[in-house]
Formats: sequence, C-alpha cells, structure tokens
Amino acid sequence: MTKATATEHAWIQTASGRAWNLTAPTPDAVHWPDIAESLAKICRFNGHSTVFYSVAQHCCLVADLLPPEHRLHGLLHDAHEAVVGDMTAPVKAVLKDLGGNGAFDHLAEITDRAVFAAAGLPFPWPTDIRAAVKWADMTLLATERRDLLAESAMPWGALPDPAPTRITPWAWPRAMEEWLTRLDRHLPHSNRRT
Repeated sequence: MTKATATEHAWIQTASGRAWNLTAPTPDAVHWPDIAESLAKICRFNGHSTVFYSVAQHCCLVADLLPPEHRLHGLLHDAHEAVVGDMTAPVKAVLKDLGGNGAFDHLAEITDRAVFAAAGLPFPWPTDIRAAVKWADMTLLATERRDLLAESAMPWGALPDPAPTRITPWAWPRAMEEWLTRLDRHLPHSNRRT
C-alpha cells in the first residue's frame, strides 16, 4: 500500500457543508450560494483597506462596468477566490520568485475551469473578453485605491482613471445577495437557491 499524497485528499468544506475537491473539482460541485457567501466574507487587499470591502462587491462592481454580454465574466472573474482566497498580486509574484512556480495560479485555474463550466462559459476566455474584464478590473482597482486605501508610501504602477462614482462598501450579507442577484440576471438558469 502506497502512502497517499496531500493532493489526493485535498478538499475544503464550503459554507453549506459540501466538500470541494481542490485538485479535481467538477462543474456539478459548484454551489453558487457557497461561492457568493465566501466571496462576501473575504476582504480585498488582505484586509489592508480602510474599511471592510469584500471580493463579492468587487466582482459586482467589475461586472457593472462591463457591457451586458460580458457581465457574467466580470462577476465570475475572481470566483476562484472563494476556494483559494484573495492572494494579492505582489504576494503571488514573490511566491513565484521564491520557487512557487505558479502553483497558486494553477490551483486558481483548476477552480476556474469548474466554475466557468458550471456557468456555461468557455475556458480560457476569448481574448476580447479577457481584455474587457482586465480593463474593468484595473479601473475598479484605481477606484478602490482612491476610495478605500490609505495613502501609499510607495508608488503604484500605471492605472486607468478611476470610475466617477465613489465606492460605498456593503456589509457581507448585502454583498452576498447583490452577487447572487447579478448571477440570476446574467445566468438565469443557475438554480442558485438550491
């Protein structure tokens, strides 16, 4: 009998008690309320914002910046964080430099494949959709920097202009419901309440 590796038994328990297989999730394992609740309870920027501001709200606001045909993509662009957490871009970059060889990105991709398949979206996304979501994500990052972060002691890289509307953070129950409401709007057959 061989000893099992950690990845052979790697799973997490979701908010509803379901088991999520980290290395081989299937689209039928995606339970939208679990995704929404987790994202609503995860604070962006590893909690280094001036107020609590959730990944779920971030995803909603990214979706709102996009044309209707891309809004589902914007809503789901960080859905993997419900499983792997919100690791900041600088931390991911340092992990790669320290020998992580993209393991975090690979784990996020495994999760994205299952989530996008559950939503009926191709993976990877077409180039034009990736570019549109990236623009909305960066525009929102500039807006978050303006509205939710302290003055920085170090310079940031170039960002687009922030959105004209200021961000008012939502409590996690509202962020969860707003995320699910947008899911219902953009993925009407989601059966998200079951």
